[in-house]
Amino acid sequence: MEELDKQLALRMITLFSGAVKGMGFYPESHPAIRQPLQDLDRFFGSALAQGADVTWGVMDGVMFFGKHLFITPTTAIADLTSRLTEKEIDRIVMSSGLTSDELQRFVRLLSGKSAGLDDLRARMGQMDIRHIRVESRQDASLPEQPDDRDGDEGEGYALAAYGQALGAIRGVCRDIEYGRIPSSAEVTGAVDRLVGITMREPSTLLGLSMIKDYDNYTFNHCVNVGVLAISLGSALGLDADDVRDAGIAGQLHDIGKTLIPKDILNKPGSLSGAELHEMKRHSELGAKIIREMGGLNPRIAQAVLGHHMQYNRHGYPEWARGLDYDLMIDIIAIADTYDACTTLRPYQRSLTPRAALATMQKLAGTVLDYNLVVRFTELMGKYPVGTLVRLDNNEVALVHRPNPLDEQAPVVRIVLERDGSRLQKLREKRLVEPDGSWYARIVAEVDPLLKNIDVGSLISCGPGH
Repeated sequence: MEELDKQLALRMITLFSGAVKGMGFYPESHPAIRQPLQDLDRFFGSALAQGADVTWGVMDGVMFFGKHLFITPTTAIADLTSRLTEKEIDRIVMSSGLTSDELQRFVRLLSGKSAGLDDLRARMGQMDIRHIRVESRQDASLPEQPDDRDGDEGEGYALAAYGQALGAIRGVCRDIEYGRIPSSAEVTGAVDRLVGITMREPSTLLGLSMIKDYDNYTFNHCVNVGVLAISLGSALGLDADDVRDAGIAGQLHDIGKTLIPKDILNKPGSLSGAELHEMKRHSELGAKIIREMGGLNPRIAQAVLGHHMQYNRHGYPEWARGLDYDLMIDIIAIADTYDACTTLRPYQRSLTPRAALATMQKLAGTVLDYNLVVRFTELMGKYPVGTLVRLDNNEVALVHRPNPLDEQAPVVRIVLERDGSRLQKLREKRLVEPDGSWYARIVAEVDPLLKNIDVGSLISCGPGH
């Protein structure tokens, strides 16, 4: 079937989540249930009429619908993801012949309690739900997940790994807010997966750091810093254990902010002296949390304590300036600065990747380690992954992958046609072919804000969308 666009896929998941949740509060005749079911019946009917199954579900904690991955979930998606995970469902397959009664009975089953997947399947059989299958990865017949290519290099695999890391950070923050000591297992597992991807193909994760979820800034920022720390550590030639520790420290570097009052954390304007003092406590609070978590290298807590110490060690906390620190705090500082510079905040306009690197070069030797800034700049290249550029044929493209043979000619994905029209599906192009022939040359960097283009959303769509 023709692939549903991402907005329609999002609409269908949102309706489904609302219907499942509402079924626990309202009778089936209530408009809050009847209307979303009618819309779903129409949407699924139209999609299934094209002759192919509709497949959706949860992959490593990330909701997918067809080829679309929703790695920065809305509340509705998060609620439905939790429900499917609780019921041990990895995949739902809807096939031609699905009736509105079957859909309604299935929604009712999902809204209730069950003893697990086997119990759910038994009830589906009893209720004559024949055109919906629920599957688990434990099923021998379950095919490969969407976009999960052979090997870790697949972009879908990388997006799923990023989503897994987001889920791990959310879990840690939730435990802290509930007064529990969080486990390090999920964060460690997520970082191990990201390290594996980076060791195989160093540039794969760089673009993911341009994914920005402004409604969940802290989670998103932590994962991005972890991704960048992994990439830089790998580029420096650190061994796998050191790269792993840098990734964990990056993901947990701001975890202490969970204990900072929300009115200070989310204040849009300048902080008062007292508020700034409170905010600066987050590095100490974070280090304390990590020491309590267990199972983590002590240098991770030390890196979190000192990630605002600056290269000249004139940062904070002041009492900790004389402590012994290793290279990791300077790696985290580089990653933290780059992600902060490229993120739109209430008090700052986001910088393009190249402008962020230029800003970091001004801080080199004082706030940031000069040699690490040089290496990070080399890693990112002249046109960092995630940069929007104009070509000499007037197309606008997103830099997708560096070209190790020619930094002037990265692999790009066309976003805007020559006449300025937006492509529904990005078109991947090599700017220069192996035989030396050129498709086009980069003539300028483009500010995404001026073109109303969300670079992060283009990256999170995955290939071909």
